[in-house]
Amino acid sequence: MGSGSYKVFPYSLELLKNGNLAVTAGVFEDVTWKGRTGGIQYSYSGTLGTTMNVIVFILNGRTLEIEWLDYLGPTTSTSEEVNFAPVREMSNGDIVVYTNVNGTQGTPISGKANTDAFLVARYNQKGNRIWHTYLDLPVNSFLLNKFALVVDKNDQIHLFFIHNTNSSNTPDSTGFIEFPSTKVASDGTNVGQREIGWAILNSDGTPISQTYLPSVSSVEISTAELGPNNNILIGGSAQDNFNGFPGHPLPSYSRIVLANLSINNHSIQNVTYLGNSSTSFNLGDINTLTGGVDGIYASGNSAGGFGNPIHGYQFYPSGNYRNHILLKFDWNGNLIWNQFVGSTTTNVLEFFPKITYIPFFDEFRGNILSPTDGTRFTGLDDLSYGNGLNELQDVTFRLRGSDGRIKSVYYETNVSVSPPPNVLVDYNVQYLNVCNGRIVKSIRYLNYPAEEGFMEVSTRPGFEEP
Repeated sequence: MGSGSYKVFPYSLELLKNGNLAVTAGVFEDVTWKGRTGGIQYSYSGTLGTTMNVIVFILNGRTLEIEWLDYLGPTTSTSEEVNFAPVREMSNGDIVVYTNVNGTQGTPISGKANTDAFLVARYNQKGNRIWHTYLDLPVNSFLLNKFALVVDKNDQIHLFFIHNTNSSNTPDSTGFIEFPSTKVASDGTNVGQREIGWAILNSDGTPISQTYLPSVSSVEISTAELGPNNNILIGGSAQDNFNGFPGHPLPSYSRIVLANLSINNHSIQNVTYLGNSSTSFNLGDINTLTGGVDGIYASGNSAGGFGNPIHGYQFYPSGNYRNHILLKFDWNGNLIWNQFVGSTTTNVLEFFPKITYIPFFDEFRGNILSPTDGTRFTGLDDLSYGNGLNELQDVTFRLRGSDGRIKSVYYETNVSVSPPPNVLVDYNVQYLNVCNGRIVKSIRYLNYPAEEGFMEVSTRPGFEEP
């Protein structure tokens, strides 16, 4: 996807019940698909190479051919954040996509009041847009690049965003102006405070209710997944406690947070904060969640060790301390295990591990790029395989789902020469089990060191997976 002359940002990848795949991306050109350009409803708008448009498309699960593609409009943000345009499936096979745009299309349920607004659109499997609506927050009162979307068993659409108090310290009880006032206002007592908003749409696109999940200081959401008990689990980072839910290990410092939300009560049920109490460390974030059989798996980055991992924190005493982290929680959000992946000889990349769960093997699988200096992650030598060379190797982890013990770490060459002058570099943006260990990947390719390139969705037989 893409000519290779401009940037392409892959976003969401969702396996549908019929075996097809729903994909979203950010593009800076009118991309070609099935020998044509333009979307099934709308086409690229803006300045070629400068204006990003969000696209949504359906891939045939057998052939990986594009069935249809559509444009959601231009954006102000040119975010590389993987959750910038989440997509989910409804019970009848329709899909819902959620993002932020500055353009206007067609006849929406609710018109757009501000330049930047949230867009929610519902499509059927044939590419017909059933409805779309714009939702507005006051200008400059929200983050442009961190959203999350869940569709529950009753086809209610749950929208999450991050409110930013910006230059004021006034609680907000308005939220989306198209909705009734919030059930609970934001805390909003600190300038620049970031708090999570949660709004619920009906399946026909009409508002139901909204609330804030107020916090003492800043709490940010990165990802959300539906639980089996009429609950939603949200992951992100917290600099302090949610109001009424103490336990943060070191207020004013960023730590991992996972919150369990009740759909019935439209409120928090319980919160788990993870991290140590050392002021030397100021990083903790869950970026991805994926459901398992008896709980939910997560990945992120963290500074400083905690918990009782089999594979402990790898401390590198320089720069911004950071390890990748892999975790499992029960469906109420309680930690079952956590494992670290890092290096004592160099810092690891800011990228987050991409993860999936394979119930057939009770296997949790992750993928990440190796450190930039060409070395391997430390503490895992006895489990490491492959003939990968140079920096930015493609690394695949296999973990036992029950306790997180790493079964293997496989290294594959990504960059053919070192240092890499003007070569093609790729990294996985999404990583999804589709059939007993066969993985579909959404990959971003860069003509390194430039940022231009293209995206690819690929798969191979399960027995060929590393």
